[in-house]
Amino acid sequence: MTIRTFLIATLITGVLVTPTFAETEPLKTVVNPPHLANTTQYGYSQAAMVSAKAKVIYIAGQIGVSTDGPNDFESQVDRSFSNLIAVIEAAGGKIEDTVKITLLIKNHDAKKLQYLVNKRREVFGDYPPASTLIPVPTLALASLEFEIDAIVVTPHQ
Repeated sequence: MTIRTFLIATLITGVLVTPTFAETEPLKTVVNPPHLANTTQYGYSQAAMVSAKAKVIYIAGQIGVSTDGPNDFESQVDRSFSNLIAVIEAAGGKIEDTVKITLLIKNHDAKKLQYLVNKRREVFGDYPPASTLIPVPTLALASLEFEIDAIVVTPHQ
């Protein structure tokens, strides 16, 4: 809406009209200041900004324990990300609109970190969310090795 259209609409109707954002404005903008490390190579961003036109979805921690499959770290990570994607889609979102994730890793080490770096890049591609990794001594169940939660944005409907 141009300023002229805004003023004319206000004069004619006597009602203050709030200008809307352009349809092309992204819901999420990745931020990586040039003087900080380029963390996108590790599958996450320094920050992610959310448009005012976005609806926010908060996803609870997703786990990947199986009663009929392997429960090693890699298998749990893969299932946890699959579960995360399923919840995001059920809530009307898309994985690429994930703004923030938190990763909880039991007995964190370099091998597990490398697996997560590769998994984040595979799942989030060129527009990774902000990310926090927290090594923990234990999770809610003794058999849990990994948990992930997320914040996702979608357009207002």
